[in-house]
Amino acid sequence: MAAIQSRAALHARGFNLSLPMIGFVFGAICTGLPLLVHLYLPLVDLPNHIARLHIAETVGTGPLSRYYTYSNSLVPNSAVDFLWAGLGHPYGAIRFANLVMASYTVNMILSVMVLARVVHGRWTLWSAASALLVYSGPFFWGFQNFVWSLPFCLYGIALWLVLERRATWLRLAVFVPWASFLYLMHFFAFGFLAIALAGRELYTLFTPPDRLLRGLAARVALMLPFILPVFWLVYSLDKPPSPTAGNMITFGGLREHLMMLTSPLFAPNTAEFPALNQLAIAGLLLLAVVFSRLFSKQGPRLILNPLLRGPVIAIGLAAVFAPSWLNGVALVDIRAPALFCVLLIAGTSWQGLCARKATLLAMTFGALILARGVAMERFAAIYETDARNMLNVTETLPPGARLLPLRAPGKQRDTRFYHLQGLLVDQRDVFVPTLFQGVHALKLREEWHTSAHPALAAIDLRFIQDPAYYAMAPGFAQDWEHKFTYALLMDETELPFNPQLERVSSQGRFTLFRILPQNRAKGDLAFPSPD
Repeated sequence: MAAIQSRAALHARGFNLSLPMIGFVFGAICTGLPLLVHLYLPLVDLPNHIARLHIAETVGTGPLSRYYTYSNSLVPNSAVDFLWAGLGHPYGAIRFANLVMASYTVNMILSVMVLARVVHGRWTLWSAASALLVYSGPFFWGFQNFVWSLPFCLYGIALWLVLERRATWLRLAVFVPWASFLYLMHFFAFGFLAIALAGRELYTLFTPPDRLLRGLAARVALMLPFILPVFWLVYSLDKPPSPTAGNMITFGGLREHLMMLTSPLFAPNTAEFPALNQLAIAGLLLLAVVFSRLFSKQGPRLILNPLLRGPVIAIGLAAVFAPSWLNGVALVDIRAPALFCVLLIAGTSWQGLCARKATLLAMTFGALILARGVAMERFAAIYETDARNMLNVTETLPPGARLLPLRAPGKQRDTRFYHLQGLLVDQRDVFVPTLFQGVHALKLREEWHTSAHPALAAIDLRFIQDPAYYAMAPGFAQDWEHKFTYALLMDETELPFNPQLERVSSQGRFTLFRILPQNRAKGDLAFPSPD
C-alpha cells in the first residue's frame, strides 16, 4: 500500500512539474520565435541602440569617428553594451540586437516562474501566464537595456526572499555586487528592485505588530547596497543628459495616464497592422477579469502570498505616481505597470478553481499568447519589408555621409519609423542627427552639436520646404542644406520641386535625395575619409 502511495506521489510530482515546463516552453516559443525569424524588429528605439553598438565596435577606425566618440565608462544604462563588448561584438549589431530581444522574452518568463517557485515552494503553471506580458509597452518602444535588465530585477527579489532569514553579512555580501551591477545595467531596473525590496521590508516591519522594532538595525544595514547608487541617481537628476535634452520632470496629463494604463500590452503605433493592439485590448480585459478575483469572497479566486504583498503594493504605487518625464528621459511611467502585473502573477495562486475551469483558463491564456505571437510575426514582416526597401534605396550612400531623415506632412508622430534611419548607421556608416546621446557612453563631437538632437525623430519635410514652417524647425534642421549631404524621404508623397534636392533612387515608400547647395565646396561632396 505504501509503495502504491509512493508511486502515486511521484506521478503527481512529475505531473505538477511537467505542466509548468510545458507552459514555459510554449510561452518561450510563442514570444521568442517571432523575433528570431525576422532580422529587423518593429521596436521604436531599437535602431538607435543598434547604431550605438556599431559605433562602439568601430570607434577610432571607421568613418563615424569623425562625428562620435565612445567611452567604456560605467554609465547606468549599459546592460547590452556590456554584453556586446564582453562577447567580442559577435554576429554584427543587427543580429546581436535581435538575439538580445529574443533572449529577453525567454528570460522574462523564466524569471517570473523562478520567483513564483520561491514564493509558493513549487513550480506553477499559472506563472507561465506571464508570457502574455512579454510584449509590453517598454518592449514595443525598444527600451533594449531596460527590458533586458528587468528579469534580473525579478531574480533579485527572489534572491532576497531566499536569503531573508540568513545572516545580515551574507545578504550584504550578495546584494552589494548584485545591486551595483543592476544599477549599471539600467537604473530603472535597479530602482524597481530597491522599491520592491523596500516594500517587502516595510511589510514585515509592520506585520505582525510585535516585530515593529525587531531587526531594525539589520534593516538599516541592508540599505547599504542601495544607498550609493541612489545618491548618485539623485545627484544626477540635476544634470541634464546633454546640452539640448534638458532635465525636464513632468507628470503628464490624461493622454499619458491612459498610455500608462494600457502599457502592459499596447504597442505605440500599429496603424498598418491593427490586430496587434486589438489583441492587446483582449489581453487587458482578460487580465482585468482575472485580477478582479483577488477581491472575490467565493468561487475561484486568487490569493496573494504574503511574501509578495509588500513588493506588489510598492511597485503599484510606483506605477501610479511615476512621472512621465524624469531628467529628460521620456515614458518613465509606462515601465512599472507591466512589472506590477507580472509580480501579481508570480505572487498569486488559485483557490477553488476546478479542473474544468483551470483548463479553460489555461486555454484562454494560451490562445491569446499564441495569437499575439502570430500578430507580432506579421507586424515584424511588414516592418522588415520596409527596412529592406530603405537599405536598397541607400546602397549608393558613401561612408561618412550626413543624412537628414524626412517624413511626409503629418507623419512625424508615426512612431513605427521614429528611428528607422538608425539602421543606416550600422549598414551604411553614415551620420544621422537623431541618435540618443547623454544617457549612454556615446558622445557627439562638439563641432556637430548643432547638427543633431539627442531625442528627436525624423522631421516633417515642411520644415525644409514650406517658408511658413522654417521658424518652427528644430535647431539641427536649420541651415539643413549646409549641414547635411543627403536627405531620405520615408513616405510616398508628392515633393514640390526644390533645386537643392536631386533625386537619387526610390523603392517602396522611400526616396533618397542628394543635397546640392550652391555654395558648398566641391571637396565636401566627395566625403573624404577622416584621418
